Amino acid sequence: MVTYIIQIVAFQLIFLLVYEALLKKETFFNYNRWYLLSTSVLSLLLPLIKIESFTKTIPSKYVIVLPEVVLGNVQKTTQITTEVTTIANQTSWLTLNNIIILGSCITFLIFAFKLSKLLTLWVKAKKVKSNGYQVLSLPNTTVAFSFFNYVFIGSQLTEQQKESILAHELIHVKQKHSIDLLWSEVLKIALWFNPLVYVYKGYLIQVHEYIADQNAIKTVNKKDYYQRLLQQIFDVKSLPFVNPFFKQSLIKKRIIMLQKSKSKPVYLIKYLLLIPMITAMLVYSSCSQDETSKANTEQTTLTEEELVQKYLEEYRSKYKDNIEKLFSENKTDYNNYLNTLDQYARLKAKFLFMAEVHKEKTGKDSNILKVLKIETYQDYLNNKKTQEAKDNWIGNPKRGTLRLLVEDLDNLTTEEEALKQSKLAQINKEEWYHALVISDGYRHIKIEVREPKGDYIHDSNNEIDVPFSVIEQVPLIEGCETLVNLKEQKECFSNKISEHVMKNFNTELANNLDLEKGVKRIFVSFKIDVNGDVVNVKARAPHKDLEEEAIRVINLLPKMTPGTDKGKQVNVPYSLPITFKVD
Repeated sequence: MVTYIIQIVAFQLIFLLVYEALLKKETFFNYNRWYLLSTSVLSLLLPLIKIESFTKTIPSKYVIVLPEVVLGNVQKTTQITTEVTTIANQTSWLTLNNIIILGSCITFLIFAFKLSKLLTLWVKAKKVKSNGYQVLSLPNTTVAFSFFNYVFIGSQLTEQQKESILAHELIHVKQKHSIDLLWSEVLKIALWFNPLVYVYKGYLIQVHEYIADQNAIKTVNKKDYYQRLLQQIFDVKSLPFVNPFFKQSLIKKRIIMLQKSKSKPVYLIKYLLLIPMITAMLVYSSCSQDETSKANTEQTTLTEEELVQKYLEEYRSKYKDNIEKLFSENKTDYNNYLNTLDQYARLKAKFLFMAEVHKEKTGKDSNILKVLKIETYQDYLNNKKTQEAKDNWIGNPKRGTLRLLVEDLDNLTTEEEALKQSKLAQINKEEWYHALVISDGYRHIKIEVREPKGDYIHDSNNEIDVPFSVIEQVPLIEGCETLVNLKEQKECFSNKISEHVMKNFNTELANNLDLEKGVKRIFVSFKIDVNGDVVNVKARAPHKDLEEEAIRVINLLPKMTPGTDKGKQVNVPYSLPITFKVD
């Protein structure tokens, strides 16, 4: 929204500068009127128009707790992940949106009040119908103005004064100048903070008077008309949407314009400047604000397929004998929710290269290869629009950084501002997290709350432990290797662990240990080390035999593909609750 407002102001400024420099002094009053009206509308519409062809032309310990494994006939407890949230109505209301709305409401109330004053005059006035308009005589005043088909004239004016005024005001009536002024009021209500809308209104009033004067002197004596402008001072109601016969600040300018020679028709060519101006503004609006367009014009000389092939060949030549170097030298930026076409092509080429290396070593095709070959960048973007993809991105913070996805970085909604404050509060409470990344797609901002304590936690053997929530690639158990989506990999891992425990745990053991009846729980912790082995298995249970059984079952887990982060294989710690019932 901020970008849209900035573009409106910029376009209006350009239009008004051209008017001031080239058109204002010309006697093409009707052309000037339509220039002002059309450009005030265009300034609102042009920022919304995006022409694709223009765009193309311009180049705890940090341990993951697995879902509870339930043994036997026990009602499973629902696990609920909660996040500290800030209630929206507790968040400051002083946002940009609210300030603009408040200002618009106040401006509208002022307009409504002045309109009510006009209606009061209309009710009190003595009305005389004429050909297509009404003359309203206002008692005991020298007021003179018009509004739509109504001409208000004070009863204290002389007949000669009334004649000049009526000739003038009827031009306003016939040419519907009140519609122009009401449009100016709409602009003021919507963009009350923009000084240029007041400039537009001033120029329109000025042009209206020039048009009315120019036509009025055709029906009344020109000399008398001048004298009445100079000698008579009429009361003018302070109403923003009427055409007053007399406005002191305009008298001198009106007389000058009445005496000025008509502009030569050749000067009409100046209005053709609108064409290149509008074209330039369309180019600007099509290519600006849209970071998507900017980001995706990278490498636009190549198609998606050509980009992928280019990077795949690069990886083959550079990393064939050292795949670990591929990860250390080609790190993925996780701060933006969306990858550009170029970033997507690099990532796709990386996975295709890994699949090729896997086939060379094992002689088997990876299922990931089939998926990647048919997936396109458009498929990727469509998937990213789903709520599941959004939740997956938000729920998988990287390296101590929480995430928030919003619609527009420049204009957070009340709800988004509340979520932002909630996450900042979470960072202050939990030492692992040090920053918040807020993205609206291809853009992001990063709020550093504290200095990071380091990307990793080291165990006693100086081996690296990386929390499951921030790791780049989670460990993969047998049967989950072909999955690409991180969320699917996690779910698959949890399901496989649950199946393994239920299959191998001796459920009869608890009945022989003289335990009290009821639901019992065993808490098991373990790590998957840099070799993919299960190590450091520990358990806490109501009985030592149950602890030993839990440790035995976890130690039976098969060797896995180790987790990796920053191109290095790392330890990943887990915690597993096991629930059973003693009858």
